[in-house]
Amino acid sequence: MVPIYEQIIDQIKTMIRKGDLKQNDQLPSVRALSKELKISVLTVKKAYDELEREGFTVTVHGKGSYVTAANAELMMEEQRKEVEQDLEQAIFLPFQLKYEGEI
Repeated sequence: MVPIYEQIIDQIKTMIRKGDLKQNDQLPSVRALSKELKISVLTVKKAYDELEREGFTVTVHGKGSYVTAANAELMMEEQRKEVEQDLEQAIFLPFQLKYEGEI
């Protein structure tokens, strides 16, 4: 099972990659998103911190978190990682299911 903060990161990256979130778009506040998702503020904060560390967002103290300028190379790398993960799942899932006796 994927941790919630990683799910948040993946969803925001996907929204940026698809163009649903553009440069300078403001993300929901940490408190608002944690309340909406009914999760800890610390979980959302961890996701936002990681997005900033990876260069997808920038946080302005007292103002919020914003999407940074799209870095084409960074976006392509993220997309490549996503495709690799999907391929790994497609390749190894049948073996895993057979091993677990579900096939």
